[in-house]
Amino acid sequence: TMPRKLFILDLDNTLIYGSYAQKEKAKLLFAYSEYLKVYVRKYARELIKKCESLGDIIVYTTAKKDYAEKICIALKINYKILLSRSECEISPDNYEKKINSSWEIKYKEIAVIDDTPSVWTEDTWDKATVLVPSNFMGEKDDIDLKRIINLI
Repeated sequence: TMPRKLFILDLDNTLIYGSYAQKEKAKLLFAYSEYLKVYVRKYARELIKKCESLGDIIVYTTAKKDYAEKICIALKINYKILLSRSECEISPDNYEKKINSSWEIKYKEIAVIDDTPSVWTEDTWDKATVLVPSNFMGEKDDIDLKRIINLI
């Protein structure tokens, strides 16, 4: 049977916030280094659990792989594939993400959850539902992922 749905999740400013500040208001996920701390967004874990219950997850980030892997472990994301900076296309102004044609064949529905839709190739909107949470910058009272959970 065909897997129901594919969820493509972004990390930075979507599920987490990496900050060089001494302290942010949001809940600390872990300290990546002496300088960089990673904060988790409210409802990030609930969103991940809902995606896992409805289909498969691919994590697609412009961050470096080792950083992305640590975030996925800390958030307990059970992903099928982790795509990081090295798998992004490089366009003149930045890294670009695109829907792989094999995903279109394998899944009936694809949903992209990313705070920066501009990093996706133009044809993404024909191939997937793009859900855009607000840009998370470590605010304690940010609950926009609750809205995204209700949309999926």
